[in-house]
Amino acid sequence: MEAQSSSGLRQVESKQDMFDAVANFEKKGDYGTLILDRLGRIISCGTPAERIFASSRVRLMGSLISDFVAGLLLCGSSPSFNTRYLVHLCADGQWRKYEARDAAGRPFGVELSLSRMATAGTDREMFLLSVRCPEQDKRALAQPGETP
Repeated sequence: MEAQSSSGLRQVESKQDMFDAVANFEKKGDYGTLILDRLGRIISCGTPAERIFASSRVRLMGSLISDFVAGLLLCGSSPSFNTRYLVHLCADGQWRKYEARDAAGRPFGVELSLSRMATAGTDREMFLLSVRCPEQDKRALAQPGETP
């Protein structure tokens, strides 16, 4: 498992609120963001992403994104292949539809957009994963008494 430096992780976490704010500027909470390392592990997530996946930050952090989103990474493939695949998905900046599972294992539809992130002074590869739910799935994710 790749070691994360504590100062590098703090830098990523300090940017998480900024990523969430930008993603939700117009949509008021409809988008979540996660930061993935080159292996597809979640190294940072914001409150909107926690809400979308109905999971705590503690449960999300360190998990593979493939634990929550089916088909994003190809199981059984090498870490270097998964990195190349993530880079490939970044190329056109399009939103793609996937099936996700929340913390309780319930399936729901999700749309993802992936961007490659440059980190100054390091050779670490990171990816910003923006997450949104299609309208029909927002109703299913709303808390009792809430309207999405």
